[in-house]
Amino acid sequence: MCFLELLWLALGVPFVTAAPVSSLFATSLSCQTQSQPNPIAAEYPTLTTGTINGTVAVLPIEYALARSIIPSQYLILNGYKRLLPGFPADKYPLIIESVLDHDIQSNGITIPDFSRVVLSFPFVDLLGDGYSSFRYEKYILITPNPVAMAGAAVYGEVPIPSTFDPPCDGYAFIPGSKEIVFFNAYQGVDQALGKPPAVAVEFAPAGSAGPYSLNFYKNVTNQPSFSTGVLCDNFVTLYNSSVTEGQYAPVVVRGNVSVAAPYLPTAMAFTGVYGLKIDRAFVENNYMACSSLKGYGGTGSGD
Repeated sequence: MCFLELLWLALGVPFVTAAPVSSLFATSLSCQTQSQPNPIAAEYPTLTTGTINGTVAVLPIEYALARSIIPSQYLILNGYKRLLPGFPADKYPLIIESVLDHDIQSNGITIPDFSRVVLSFPFVDLLGDGYSSFRYEKYILITPNPVAMAGAAVYGEVPIPSTFDPPCDGYAFIPGSKEIVFFNAYQGVDQALGKPPAVAVEFAPAGSAGPYSLNFYKNVTNQPSFSTGVLCDNFVTLYNSSVTEGQYAPVVVRGNVSVAAPYLPTAMAFTGVYGLKIDRAFVENNYMACSSLKGYGGTGSGD
């Protein structure tokens, strides 16, 4: 039994795989990515920093579905209605991020890259104050990186050891195309068994500004995240660093996303959804008391 499996038993976290996770993690260590280096490590040497490269998209789901998933003790704030004028009244903006975390550094230590897919339910009134917005996250499909998976488990998230295609980047072009990108996440050893991905995304440049402002993406991706409501992840993504400007500026994309159960209660397919293909630097403040983030907002400085 490998270290990660022992850790899982100690934490009491559901462990979803049929093969030694150590072999999957070993595969991730050999990855060579096209992501740019961390541009802010020297600026924040004592904090956890890195880059996340991939896509972030809005999945309009029924408000009633969101209400059934977000724990009933927390209200859903109306902030998204101000940021999304014209958004259907019976819908809710579920956020999906499919990314590669790259060049992660903290106190002179580098953590191996890992991929992840997260469904985030933003604008949750965790503190009951009527204005502080948080993101509720239950599952994370993630490369079996022991540090990253253990970190997610501390927050109460359910980390699902997964493999990804492409294995070392947040997206890849489909064969024969220089515009359409894809990213697939496979639970456990499903990829090796020839089973379909648990999450699949495919996007092409939208050719327009899309229906959602950059300010909306900044808002929802910078809300602190939680699962049990005790500890929160203050994961600050920067939209003004060198990896998000110039030739690396965000690209508005449009495409299709499919999500299997249990990541949503039933399998769902979304067509014609909008998002961004984007690389961002991040600063992470781990294991914050959620109450300390009352009224939190802002994205921080660039490099």
